[in-house]
Amino acid sequence: MVALTLFVLNGFLIARLDQPLMERAGGEPKLDLRFGYDLATVQRLMDAYGAEGRSFYIWNLIADTPFPIFGAIAVSLSALVAFRDLFWQKVLILPPLTFGATDLIENVLLLSIMLGFPSLPPALVAVTSVITQVKRAAYYTSVVVLILSLLSIALKRVQRRSSLDSA
Repeated sequence: MVALTLFVLNGFLIARLDQPLMERAGGEPKLDLRFGYDLATVQRLMDAYGAEGRSFYIWNLIADTPFPIFGAIAVSLSALVAFRDLFWQKVLILPPLTFGATDLIENVLLLSIMLGFPSLPPALVAVTSVITQVKRAAYYTSVVVLILSLLSIALKRVQRRSSLDSA
């Protein structure tokens, strides 16, 4: 529960830190909130952010670093508690572990893009975009796993209480 609370709190912090970047880019989401991007998009956003915005994005990435760690731990533990079958445990922890790993890799790659600007190697942008796509898919799948896990845990508690009340 602690990891889940920290995950949610860190998510709120990041959402607040995302606002100045979106304002600088005319409401466009930052790179790690997109389902992929191309070189032209990265160039347009980096220009819109300006030097100050790119510096702020670096701090944003640092604040984002605990998010995938807390998320992977919270969702994995929820799935392990909710589902006792070893097969399902292995299947259900794959999305959060994938999310955690790819988000951390994405942060390092985005940091490289920020620090290397104005040079934007097309291969770096392409690889980062693919990592972002995998991360986004794993994140959305992790949210589904978390919801199913929490529902399962809640249902088991209700069933346990109802069997105790009827005994």
